[in-house]
Amino acid sequence: MRNKIIMLISVLLLMTLVGCKNFDENKKLEASPTFTLPVTFHDGIKGEYVLIGKEGKMGILVGSGNEGEAVATKFIANKPDKYMWHFWGEEDKISGDFKVVGVDEDGKEHPVLLFGNDAVWQYSDVSISPHNGADSHIPSNMMFPSSGLWKLKIYFNDQFFEELVINVEES
Repeated sequence: MRNKIIMLISVLLLMTLVGCKNFDENKKLEASPTFTLPVTFHDGIKGEYVLIGKEGKMGILVGSGNEGEAVATKFIANKPDKYMWHFWGEEDKISGDFKVVGVDEDGKEHPVLLFGNDAVWQYSDVSISPHNGADSHIPSNMMFPSSGLWKLKIYFNDQFFEELVINVEES
C-alpha cells in the first residue's frame, strides 16, 4: 500500500511539473522592449541608438535619430538585412561561438543568421569588441522566412545567454 501511495504522489508531482513547463512554453509571446543608448554623431549632434532586447545585457540595434526623436526600423520577412548585436557581461560569457536559434510562432526552429547567401546557426570564434558603450558587439546579417513574432535564443559556446522576441512584418 505504501509503495502505491509513493507511486501516486510521484505521478501527480510529475504531472504538475510537466503541466507547469507546458504552460510556461505556451504563454503568449510579446515583443521585447526597446531601450536607447546615447550617442554623439560625427557632426557633433547629440542623438541616440534604439535597441531591442534586455538593457544592460544584450540588444540589437534597430534605429537611430536625434536625441528624443530616434525611431526603430522594422524587421521584414524574407528581406536580408544587417544588424548590430550589443552585449554586456564578462568576456567568457560573450565571446566564442555565437549561435542564434530563431523560433517561429509555430515553435519551429530556423537558422536566421546569414553567411553569404546561406542561413546558418552560428558564427564561430567571435572575440570581444567594445562598441557604443557595450562590452562587445557582433555585426550579422539575418533573414526571417515568415512574418509574426519570433523568439531568438542566443548562445555563446553552446551555453544559453539570453532570448528576445521580435515582430517580423510582411514586406
